[in-house]
Amino acid sequence: MELLLFHFTLIVLLASILASATCLSAYLVSRKRMMLLAFVAFLFYFFDVAWVFQDDFVTFLTEGAMDSFYVVARSVASIIAGGGFLVSFWLIVCDYLGETRRAVLVAPGIVFVLGSVLALVLVPERNVQRFVFYSMRALMLFWMLLYIGIRFAATKSDEERARLKRRGGLYAMLWVLGIAVVASDANFFLLVEPATLDAGVRTFGVERNYMENLLMLIVAFVAARDAVRTLALRFERPLVQGGGRQEELINQNLRLYGNRHQLSERELEVLYYVLLGNDNQNIASTMHLALSTVKVHVHNILHKTGQADRRDLIRDFWKT
Repeated sequence: MELLLFHFTLIVLLASILASATCLSAYLVSRKRMMLLAFVAFLFYFFDVAWVFQDDFVTFLTEGAMDSFYVVARSVASIIAGGGFLVSFWLIVCDYLGETRRAVLVAPGIVFVLGSVLALVLVPERNVQRFVFYSMRALMLFWMLLYIGIRFAATKSDEERARLKRRGGLYAMLWVLGIAVVASDANFFLLVEPATLDAGVRTFGVERNYMENLLMLIVAFVAARDAVRTLALRFERPLVQGGGRQEELINQNLRLYGNRHQLSERELEVLYYVLLGNDNQNIASTMHLALSTVKVHVHNILHKTGQADRRDLIRDFWKT
């Protein structure tokens, strides 16, 4: 059994670092902010799992008698690693939904850190303490899922609703696995008497939650798949002016981009031709508009999207 768990841990580590590297590669060619955040998230999770081997090593050297300093330091490291990948995923959710309010972006991470620290400081009984401590991770996950559900129910945009529906299977799976994570922690800490560390009431032992590992394996697969698709788009099927693949992708995302920046129907039409690489004169001829009218529309589009020129506008569209 120990050998099986050892190799399972190696698989989780390998999946984390591969997903991290693939997302970094996708970010370098696409500059999609979500890919950069995914790179950071999986890198943090890699260290979160890798420290299991450090704990085993220290336990072996000390014959199980870890001092309180190490356990406290390890608890801080767990907060940093857990906060690192959870906050990164939260920022991915915000980026995906177009959420830009600073308070919404920052508040969940602060709550996670404060809740984790308070669990260590205020909960005296060790097993209950560790259950509350690790439950902060699950609460962060449930908050993300709940926020997505609220946005789905509240949105009036058919494009946004359809976009979220495409992730419906993953969304449901994360709810199920999140509940399984809490159930696993409750079973280990509250129902089964685990081996504990005699290092004081404000410390905790390092335990594994294999449901959390499974959840992260699924998320790593989805992230790596999306990253590979981004790479394939840029390398195997590069975007060419007027190409069918380019027009297909523009049509899929044009209205969503327009809704986020409050573009009018006419501005969306102009933006479509801008994204295809047409200059103002060509756009005016195609749309049977005066050149001055097209220039006004382009100016308004740049102003609403906060972009300096057409090149930045095109980049911003493809990053979104």
